[in-house]
Amino acid sequence: MNEPFFWQADTAWEIFHRLEEDEVKLYLSKRAQQGFNVIFAVLFAEHGGVTLPNRKGEWPFHPKNAVGDKYYPDVFRPNEKYFDYVDWVIDYAASVGIRVAIQPVWGNYVAGVYHRIDHYFDNVDAAKAFGEFSGRRYPFLPYLNGGDVHRYWFDDASFNAREGKPTRGSGIKVIDYGPVFEAFAEGIIAGEAEHRHDGSSSFIAFHPTASWLPDTPLPYASHLFPHSKWLTIDGIQSGHTCCYKYPPLSDPSIGTLNWFHAQDSVDLVREMYARSTEDKSLRPVIDLEPHYESTHYNFDPAKEQWKASNIRQGAWQAVFAGAAGVTYGVNSVWQMNNLESTSHPPIPHRTVSAANWFDELDLPGATYVSFITKWITSRPTFFNRIPDQSIILSDTFDRPSDVDDYDGKDAQVISGTRDTGGKWLAVYTPMGRNFILDTTGLAGAKLEAVWFNPRTGQEVPDGEVKREKIEVVPPSAGSDDHDWIYYVQAV
Repeated sequence: MNEPFFWQADTAWEIFHRLEEDEVKLYLSKRAQQGFNVIFAVLFAEHGGVTLPNRKGEWPFHPKNAVGDKYYPDVFRPNEKYFDYVDWVIDYAASVGIRVAIQPVWGNYVAGVYHRIDHYFDNVDAAKAFGEFSGRRYPFLPYLNGGDVHRYWFDDASFNAREGKPTRGSGIKVIDYGPVFEAFAEGIIAGEAEHRHDGSSSFIAFHPTASWLPDTPLPYASHLFPHSKWLTIDGIQSGHTCCYKYPPLSDPSIGTLNWFHAQDSVDLVREMYARSTEDKSLRPVIDLEPHYESTHYNFDPAKEQWKASNIRQGAWQAVFAGAAGVTYGVNSVWQMNNLESTSHPPIPHRTVSAANWFDELDLPGATYVSFITKWITSRPTFFNRIPDQSIILSDTFDRPSDVDDYDGKDAQVISGTRDTGGKWLAVYTPMGRNFILDTTGLAGAKLEAVWFNPRTGQEVPDGEVKREKIEVVPPSAGSDDHDWIYYVQAV
């Protein structure tokens, strides 16, 4: 308690819904071995939540009286047997050192977003009731409000089913679902209050989508809920969209949607970090959903897949920009995709995966993010680190997003971070480019430098350096598989 905590999370959204006990043990034990200390899971599943029960044949809510065989949940009556299994998963996770960050319901059950389904939780009474149930049953865990959703979203009547996107028009109706998400948070806090007697507060994030409508706030948690006291940590979803330059908002080819570029996480984290210090909220910041490894750009099978180097670059850039940790994901794993399953086959959705979840637990990106955790937490006074580009005196390749050869800032920017007390500084160079470093702010009898290889987790001593402006030449350079961290410590 009350100790610095570096967030190394994996997205396992469907774990309660699609896995049985032995599979849960396999997944959680592997992730614990890889250093993960948080997983994301949703109680009311995004995919198949109302068409498939969990592996024990239990639904999250008792059914309402309905015509025929269709399951229609009574969201005011949680099913005890379903949540007994959730209890077991959470307890097993805790036994291997993993916290489950709970998403009570996916955002599609509040606002349709990318799904045309019934909005079972589009009212404050249902949201508050289930939030309170969740907080009471699962206190002292991190919570995720939202669920790949924007506070302001068009109604279903504005959805163009033929093209699969919202339509632009003078009559488009945008709904503010903010009161519903406020009710979820209010319920969680009320439910947890029965257990919190030490003055501590609930931990609640908001998991937004990567897209937004014109004339609505950008999908940062702090932009969507600027005055909400429950918002414990600021978050974004940099998302999965690649090689995309924003057209003007008047361009009808994108309907009403605008998207973050997945390789701009460094910029998005910078904005959240700056906002946190400017408005004195001093919230930690996190990229809650960056691009996933072994996943096609934009979930389009005709496009390339995100590589381990993309994952590594985005994660290091986010951390050096001020993020309180990293989030990792794999398309097959978050949905617990099993190509051989007869009870829970692959989801019929554009995000469908061609791989089994259990075959992709050892992708290199999982190891790469564990290197980040080990490196950061082994720094002296790591909790006092701040982003600082001023220590780099040469070109940082911080290019604007409208240049013709734009390949994403995460793959280009040379980033700096340092200890506020002058004990150490570090620079990440994603392509292994040279840079000029200002070491004059470090305090100590002498300065020693070390190269850290983010691909192997190995350190290479570089000897003593002078307290002045120095040119730094990495051991190798020239591609996205030649990134390095240069670390200088005062001793």
